[in-house]
Amino acid sequence: MLADYLSFAVMIPGSWEILIFFTAIADIVTIIHILGNKHDEPTSAILWIFIIANFHAAGIIIYLLLGINRLKTTGLKISKANKSMKDARESKNGSFLPYLNWVSSFNSKTDKEYMQILDRLLPDTYPTGGNKVELLEDGTHVYPEMMAAIENAKKHIHLQSFIIVDDEFGNKIFEALERKAKNENVKVKVLFDRLGSSKAYSSHFFKKWTKNNPNFEIMVFSKFNLLIPYRIQLRNHRKILVCDGEVAFVGGINISVENDATLKSKYIHDLHCKITGPSVGEFQFSFLKDWSFATKTDPEILLSEGDYFANPKKEGNAVVRIIPSGPGQSYEATKKLFMTIAATAKKTLWIITPYFVPDKSFLDALCIAAAKNVDVRILIPENNNHWYVKCASKSLYDRLLQANVRIFEKKGMFSHIKAVLIDGHWAMMGSSNCDVRSFKLNYEIDFITEGEDFVNSLHLQFLSEFEESEEITLHDREKRSGIEEILENFCSLFIPVL
Repeated sequence: MLADYLSFAVMIPGSWEILIFFTAIADIVTIIHILGNKHDEPTSAILWIFIIANFHAAGIIIYLLLGINRLKTTGLKISKANKSMKDARESKNGSFLPYLNWVSSFNSKTDKEYMQILDRLLPDTYPTGGNKVELLEDGTHVYPEMMAAIENAKKHIHLQSFIIVDDEFGNKIFEALERKAKNENVKVKVLFDRLGSSKAYSSHFFKKWTKNNPNFEIMVFSKFNLLIPYRIQLRNHRKILVCDGEVAFVGGINISVENDATLKSKYIHDLHCKITGPSVGEFQFSFLKDWSFATKTDPEILLSEGDYFANPKKEGNAVVRIIPSGPGQSYEATKKLFMTIAATAKKTLWIITPYFVPDKSFLDALCIAAAKNVDVRILIPENNNHWYVKCASKSLYDRLLQANVRIFEKKGMFSHIKAVLIDGHWAMMGSSNCDVRSFKLNYEIDFITEGEDFVNSLHLQFLSEFEESEEITLHDREKRSGIEEILENFCSLFIPVL
């Protein structure tokens, strides 16, 4: 490559020759970085080398933004912080050790195949019985429940969200948090993602709430700016609200008025869950791990400063296993969970996801499941907020349809639902999409659950979603234009980085 640059440069005098020479050096240095850091991802490496070789300076900028994921550096820092939290939770000075002793009586031993596989793949997670899991649809139902939990909190409120918007609901919930912190001495902690909440951050939305209010703390999980563009990766995609260690909310809904079903023009369709019972302590611990890393707070001090873990009580019959995922915490736990689901499904495997761009190994797993006569269905929104992701998803349709995987596209508003229903017996919900980013880069939190009431509710929700969708067939695929096919194939090249 350098020889080609120089042979061309000798024909150009002066500054052009210098510019081409340094462009060549920058390209080569970037390609060396790609080879040194993406040798275990050959498809991704080849894609990035192609981009650099053809687009040069523009390609390097794109690589700095999207190609450098800092798995080794940031992941190592988070791993050290995570280990410190694990050590601190067994300290006699904290409130977690008594919780572990209390909750042990609710631990659920099972001989089910998928639980045994997860025991080996994710040994830091465990199933806990005695929970109540409620399915909530859209912000219209979720936000009133969240506000009620905030108003009822007596000791502490912990909120974590990928997107927090400076809008009607964002202000409403933060006004409630501010009031609880200032007037009722409730300790409030909020974590947000710098990229997902960039508009609120840029408008100084977060700064105005903590003035003269020591009980109200707001912290960004992963900072970045345009001068350090590679920090755009490794986003914290979790959505959690925990009040007094007694009730938790988790799912796909961010803090935005767009989730309100009364706003038909901007309405985002989504699901969330309200959980009470012994498993709430694990959501609490997940938040505190992130808080310790973001604030650099000593874990022993953090766990000893508040009575964060309530004495667990039986609230229902649901078994819940909480699965946090992310570099330095439980790397690729989301992918391991999806692969376990595909490997152990016996009758049905239904997936709803807003973004369906998984890696080849999971596509293979779905095709194998379908070959075993499992009823595999994928439901994706027809109207996606990222057109290029939709095109990349469509590029996978033919292979899946040929393997007897059924594909549905949800009509109407954009659906942001993330849910999996397996064999009509157990389910997965949380923040993870079925894509490479959730598999490898994002910090996610999901849970699997067994519980007749919740699983039945989710089953009815799936049936409703299918009724409002159109099934895609191979015949439909034959009708697409040549331009559509080219666009799909082009977008599919970027699946490793979407």
